Amino acid sequence: MKNLPIGIQSLSELRRKNGIYVDKTQHIHQLTTRGKFYFLSRPRRFGKSLLISTLKELFQGNKKLFEGLWIEDKWDWSTTNPVIHISFDTISYTEMSLTEGLRIRLNEIATDYKIALLATDLKGQFRELIRKLAENYG
Repeated sequence: MKNLPIGIQSLSELRRKNGIYVDKTQHIHQLTTRGKFYFLSRPRRFGKSLLISTLKELFQGNKKLFEGLWIEDKWDWSTTNPVIHISFDTISYTEMSLTEGLRIRLNEIATDYKIALLATDLKGQFRELIRKLAENYG
């Protein structure tokens, strides 16, 4: 019997804990293959974090998480992409400014991809991270 995934915000944890998952991968596939920009506006506790986690896992090519789901045989698993995933619940901006917390997180992401950021301002670091990821990974 499947478990109710109350409070679970990541696809990997949901699948690992055998949680109930309403397969929205057909809609996610449409989002990623059509259109250009999307603004996701949903109420609190309505699955935004799980959606973002699912997108992250797709672009990183974690095929195993999608076994048995609609998208399993429709996604190009041979292509992976770097992902900049910033979860605001992990940034301690009560102890430091949000800007400083974001700077730290961008540097952690850069380190994960073996990139050194030279910019010191937040906007410059974000721009530099995107540019270097594009140069290194296409």
